[in-house]
Amino acid sequence: MIRIKLRPAKRLVLLLCAVVLMVLVCAIAELGSVIMTALLLVPVVITWIDLMLSKSQPLLSTELSTSQNMALYRWQPVQLTINNTAKQPLLLDASLHLSQAIELAEPQQTVFLTAMQQAQLSFNIRAHKRGDADITAIELRVGSSFGLWQSSWLVKQETRLKVYPDFSRVTSKQHLNGVTNKPINGLKLTKKRGEGIEFHQLREYRQGDSVRQIDWQATSKRRKLISREYQEEQNQHVIVMLDASKKMAIEANEGTHFDHALNALLLLAHTVLKQGDWFSMQSFNQALRWLPDVKGAQNVSRVMNHFYDLYPDNSSSDYLVAVNQLIAKRTKRSLVLLVTTLDEQSIDELLPAIKMLQKHHLVALININNRAVAEVLDEPIEKYEDATSYCAALALLNAHKANMAKLKKQGVIAIDCKPTQLLPHVLNTYLNVKHSGAL
Repeated sequence: MIRIKLRPAKRLVLLLCAVVLMVLVCAIAELGSVIMTALLLVPVVITWIDLMLSKSQPLLSTELSTSQNMALYRWQPVQLTINNTAKQPLLLDASLHLSQAIELAEPQQTVFLTAMQQAQLSFNIRAHKRGDADITAIELRVGSSFGLWQSSWLVKQETRLKVYPDFSRVTSKQHLNGVTNKPINGLKLTKKRGEGIEFHQLREYRQGDSVRQIDWQATSKRRKLISREYQEEQNQHVIVMLDASKKMAIEANEGTHFDHALNALLLLAHTVLKQGDWFSMQSFNQALRWLPDVKGAQNVSRVMNHFYDLYPDNSSSDYLVAVNQLIAKRTKRSLVLLVTTLDEQSIDELLPAIKMLQKHHLVALININNRAVAEVLDEPIEKYEDATSYCAALALLNAHKANMAKLKKQGVIAIDCKPTQLLPHVLNTYLNVKHSGAL
């Protein structure tokens, strides 16, 4: 415990005002110098004694308790326990020292502790940025014995917090509307009820089972119809390529394009792993992050801990370099989801990379639309500049539609979506591909 500040309390200010007032009264009444000296000396002595006593470290112990995992923009309680082991009561103010990414709802709380008493204070904190954050210290402002001084003491408390995306927002009914109900153009769903790719178990025949499902050997032994039940193959591989360039830093509702993409892709990872498939993820640009071969729903935390603190940089997308890096790591046929935000220059850079990627993998391009174009098209046209902006935005939209059509002709699953609808689109893409047997 380190003392960082000493300041006069309100009581000392009131005492000084009272002393000055008494001195003035004595001067007006023409009292003797002995009386005036006594009136001045007594408060000075008391103030000095109280100052000396306030320099002694208070007999306090503290304990901080909170969850080390936080959800972005959600309030989280922090419990502070203060134990007074001294034989005299203490009046103190308590506050927390936090990193800049965290907000404290109550700047400080006041508590009065009698001798040998323990008190619990509850603070609420909220994070405004994903990644690592810290509670660095506890500050205790303790009143002196006579209440004339306040000493601020710092108790070092290194508590590392991990701030994750708030999945409760992403998994709301609005965001999940349409999941598994939107077929993808170009994929024909051939899966039928009761059939699949891998054998699962034997069971009694049910109405609607095909004759091909009947296991005749088991039927003859048990003297009743026995069917083979299949499940979808659980060795498929899903690879996510997440663009981490400056284009993904475009602001949208409740965060940037990158924030929406990361939220949706982490939940996609949970779905893929829960289905028994393999999941890998690569973010690309200046800082490459690669997490390969994750399997099993219990390992979804590996994906989350690997990417929760990732942010886009200020560089431009280099799709060809990213694809070459991926192919060097993985050539076995997989579903590759390339999540990005396209602009008018992107298609010329993207096409060669997509063609190279298609030699090894089934490719799905998920484009997050820039709302700026839609906003310009929705604006009323009142003057010449408005008409010019409208025509430019319409030309960009038509060029983008032509480029997406070109990608679809080349066998790419090309999808446009708003940032808030990214989750159902990536889930539908994965589930439709899985059910179709396209891999």
